[in-house]
Amino acid sequence: MFTASQQSLSPRFRALDGWRGICALLVALHHIEVHGWIYWQPLVRNAWLFVDFFFVLSGFVIAHAYGVKLGDARGIKDFVIRRFGRLYPLHIVVLSGLVALELARLLLGQIHPIAGEHASFVADRSPFAILTNLFLVQAMGMHASETWNGPAWSISCEFYTYLVFAAVCFFTLGRKSRLAVSALLAIAGAIILARFSDYGMRETFHWAIFRCLYGFFVGVLAYEAWRAGATRAVRGTPAEILALVLVAAFIVVVPGNRALEYLATPLFGLVVLVFAGDKGLISRLLTLRPAAALGRWSYSIYMVHTFVLASLFSGAHVVEVLVHRVWLIHQPDGWAVLDLGSPFANDMLTLAFLCAVIGLSSLTYRFVERPGQALFARFAAPKRPLLAAQAG
Repeated sequence: MFTASQQSLSPRFRALDGWRGICALLVALHHIEVHGWIYWQPLVRNAWLFVDFFFVLSGFVIAHAYGVKLGDARGIKDFVIRRFGRLYPLHIVVLSGLVALELARLLLGQIHPIAGEHASFVADRSPFAILTNLFLVQAMGMHASETWNGPAWSISCEFYTYLVFAAVCFFTLGRKSRLAVSALLAIAGAIILARFSDYGMRETFHWAIFRCLYGFFVGVLAYEAWRAGATRAVRGTPAEILALVLVAAFIVVVPGNRALEYLATPLFGLVVLVFAGDKGLISRLLTLRPAAALGRWSYSIYMVHTFVLASLFSGAHVVEVLVHRVWLIHQPDGWAVLDLGSPFANDMLTLAFLCAVIGLSSLTYRFVERPGQALFARFAAPKRPLLAAQAG
């Protein structure tokens, strides 16, 4: 059993877990095209930026958990196995669910011509896109848009960013050189994204790996700052309130200005530093049981909400044809908006969607994520205590 002093070397970052859960919910809300009052809130409309918070937080947590364990081939092998086991099982389950849904649409269209204009297994739902998703390369310039489970573009980038981080840890000598290389990678990621991407910080399928590298290595730098004791100057309730106000103001005001959007990543790095200490009032709220549960389920929330959306819109299309009502409004850009006739009804549907996502996420966490991690952990060496790893 750890002593109190040993535990202090391996904090749970419980407030950051709460942040992760809330941000995952906001991303899910951002994607549902049901135009009630909730939909039009700037915090929801601009919630796509919270994906960059995930990148920063991932860099921080991975640097803390694995940074000192990647000095040899065995450590790297175990790291890759464990991270693959963290990401891949749920990815495959959700992808399989979406393919099954597409098959159901195809078969239903043969029985009853309710789909009409809907062509199955084409464009972003093509068989080739299934293949690129299986190999986690769907965000590497293979397609002209997001494919199948759209949010999975980020794990496509994140897995290969893990490999870059492992290489940095293996080839650098000492903390200073690792710090310098991490800074260079963060800067290079931002520069390449700004120079070559047509979408900037909204990039998700051509140059997306550089968006991930930018955020992840800013997170690594934030961890090094935390390790050096920077949180002593920025922790506590006043700092947390200020960080919260800055994030809210940024998310509401800045998106739309392509140059300023790049500042989201260093801002999130500061937020991670502030809340890494778990010391203020907001941190305590983020560690309460509901927020803690959302934190545990955050990866599932992020990954399954597209499946819930696809099921909702497909079901709505079937029902509207059968009862001769029009709820789906097709937009010129190819998107469809679901409208029940009043903002209140649309908001109720949005909240029902959110409840369905949370409920399904609790199940996939229990029956997919945890067993998947346990399965892959069998192929890795037993985890070493963090204290021993740091001492070595």
